[in-house]
Formats: sequence, C-alpha cells, structure tokens
Amino acid sequence: MNGISVLQEALSAPAEEARNRFAGRLNGYLDGSDVVHAVRLQGWLGLEVPGPGCHVGTGSWDFTRFKPTTSPVTCGRCRSAGLLTSSFTGGPHQQTLDLEGI
Repeated sequence: MNGISVLQEALSAPAEEARNRFAGRLNGYLDGSDVVHAVRLQGWLGLEVPGPGCHVGTGSWDFTRFKPTTSPVTCGRCRSAGLLTSSFTGGPHQQTLDLEGI
C-alpha cells in the first residue's frame, strides 16, 4: 500500500462524517468567520469533502473547520456566482446538479 492509499484510508471516515454533517442542503461557514457559503463537494486527496462553493481558501488543510448552518448564504463570491443554496444533499459521493435559473 502506498502512502497516498494509507492516507486516504485514514481520512475516509472523517470525510464521510463531514459529508453526513452537511446532508440536507445545509450551508456552511468556516470557524472564526460569520460569512455563510453555499456548499459543494470538493476533491481533496482523492476524497470528496464539503467545502465553500466559491472555493475560497480555508487557510488550512483541515476540512473539519467548515461547519454546517441553516443560515442563508451571505458570501459575495458565492452569491455573484449564483450559488444561493447548497447543492450537496448528502449520501456517499453523490453530487446533484444545481438547475435553478435554467
């Protein structure tokens, strides 16, 4: 088993837990910030984890700093990109298409 495989195996449970926390189309915020982001699944070391839809830098590799909230999206970057709600509904590796406005 190579180093990446071992790392992915070690992080697969925390990544699944993070996806489960955001099940139900919750929005998210980073610890220490009051800005609320739309949530999108993002690739990270071969795993999928919830992250800010605008792809703003989190200042850390720690994806557990991104917390779920029911508050509305306030991020200017998310809003200007048309990301007014989260598209992630939960479940293992399942993304949904955001077809609002089409």
